Amino acid sequence: MKGLHAYWHRLRLRLREPGSKKKLYVFLVCLVCSAFFWLFIKLSRETQMVFEQPLVVVNASADRVVSQQSSTKVQYTLQSTGARLLLSRYFMPADTLRVEAVGLGKVTRNGALWHYISPLQLRSRLSERLDASSQLSSLWPDTVFVKLDYASRKRLPVKLNASYSFERRFGPYGEVRLTPDSVSVRGPSQVIDTLQVILTEPLVFENLMESVRQPVALVNPADGQGLSLEVNQAELVIPVEEFTETLVELYIAVACPHGEEGGEHQLRLFPNRVALTCLVALKDYGRVEASQFVAHVLCPGDNPGDLDRLEVFVDTFPDFVSIQSIKPSMVEFLILE
Repeated sequence: MKGLHAYWHRLRLRLREPGSKKKLYVFLVCLVCSAFFWLFIKLSRETQMVFEQPLVVVNASADRVVSQQSSTKVQYTLQSTGARLLLSRYFMPADTLRVEAVGLGKVTRNGALWHYISPLQLRSRLSERLDASSQLSSLWPDTVFVKLDYASRKRLPVKLNASYSFERRFGPYGEVRLTPDSVSVRGPSQVIDTLQVILTEPLVFENLMESVRQPVALVNPADGQGLSLEVNQAELVIPVEEFTETLVELYIAVACPHGEEGGEHQLRLFPNRVALTCLVALKDYGRVEASQFVAHVLCPGDNPGDLDRLEVFVDTFPDFVSIQSIKPSMVEFLILE
């Protein structure tokens, strides 16, 4: 350790000598130039590199769809100069290789009719993309088998696949919406018949304090089996508002569904008022009025519950409030003779 420390100390002293820094700079320049020329020579030589491209069959007839494909990618080896291969690998787009369904060969496999892309067709399509200095030396797979089945269409509902939570005092304001709420799908009949719904990508929203509006991807439930969606995403809206509690006091009405005449005059309720605790968005707080609510009890003959007390029901209330509690929820009564 001491020897290494002494070495670096002597090196620093030498660099302080007149002319030492100039020699160092000259050495570094020569080193960089040597590395550059070495790299230039290497990249000028012929070499090989493996490439990969997605493969799809297009323009099948209107009543047919590709349901199976033995390989969705093609690997091939190119021979050219190192510079051209590096340029192709890192700076040229890896476009999808598209092969027309018309003109594919036919063969029977296990009693079923298959189409196939021959080695000649694959090489021809790949060669169209290559420059004259590049040579295609190998290809895998050399034959791609394709199954064409009858296609059908179906419209399916879109369902949100998400979990979400809210900060304290915040909550959903209205319905969570997906637009579109349904999509048309096209694919092999045997696949379409098994589908009931299209799900969105899994999503998680935590501690929401403001509304969510964003595009979400739709999941193709039979990707790779020839199924296509009319659209690949939907717009998600989760309306969020801050909420507060409000207290509403009401007189209790008496309802006699079976028609006891004057039922409300024959009963005396104890107490005859209830207090409703309601949850309402801050922006709707000023809209809450007692006249928008109706609280009632059923006549004793229509009440299947406790004969000594009657349950209080609140069936009429604004759609922008949520009733949290009714106090009291049961009231005593006295039948007047």
